[in-house]
Amino acid sequence: IRGDRQVNEVKLALLLGAKALKPASEEQIRAAGAVPGYASPVGIHDAVVVADLSAAAPNLVGGANREGYHLRNVNLGRDYQPDYLADIAMVQLGDRCPSCDSVLEERRGIEVGNIFKLGYKYSAPLNCAYLDEAGQEQLMVMGSYGFGVSRMLAAVAEVSNDERGLRWPVSIAPFDLHLVVLGADTAVRAAADAFYAALRAAGVDVLFDDRDETAGVKFADADLLGIPLRATISSRSLKAGGVELKPRAAGPEDAQTLPHDAALQHIQQWLREMHGRLLDAADKAAERAPA
Repeated sequence: IRGDRQVNEVKLALLLGAKALKPASEEQIRAAGAVPGYASPVGIHDAVVVADLSAAAPNLVGGANREGYHLRNVNLGRDYQPDYLADIAMVQLGDRCPSCDSVLEERRGIEVGNIFKLGYKYSAPLNCAYLDEAGQEQLMVMGSYGFGVSRMLAAVAEVSNDERGLRWPVSIAPFDLHLVVLGADTAVRAAADAFYAALRAAGVDVLFDDRDETAGVKFADADLLGIPLRATISSRSLKAGGVELKPRAAGPEDAQTLPHDAALQHIQQWLREMHGRLLDAADKAAERAPA
């Protein structure tokens, strides 16, 4: 491989059909006609030569298989012939996408899922086979995939938050609405219970905070949990008309107070619009995806 690239051992193992890779010992290197630290494919024997695509560049410098010496103007095909010429390089910043020719960018990420190419690892010892179109028995090629729920939560927390806590995306929020009731007044409690029942009947997933805590504690906890929409019922909201509504991503100045029925309709419409935007975004992403 060219000197400024690194070998991707997964690619190499898949290319060779190897179950595992390990570095060659000094004795094995010398037995192939090479010299540790000065090895190259030029002139070696009894070894499988795998060349990365980058090694096809002209006039490279390589080891001379002689202590303290290197060869200049080494060319694949003229000075050595590899058994395999393939992409075995680790990708790096600035590489071009083979599908769309875009430049590769590096960003931090969290592994939330994975895919394992199991091949015949389990089907062979279990003799897990099928009959092909010609009636011949063939071993099944196996694979598996997994999705880490706890890792997904960590990823959401890292990318969707502010100084007050989480900000759940509507698509994966554990609840649609956080209903907060303030005060021990009987009328307030009755109004909150009735609104909760109406929300549930309308199919809205509700987290109902009816604890005997102060407004500051409840609002701080609501921001920390980050449910997309908050509804508050208190003596003040009832005097102002009914139910106070505020999206988690909005500031206090964006809160609005609506009558019970209007608030329920507003919540349903807001959720429909949010989910509609997600569907539109998914459709557009599918249209941009390569065939």
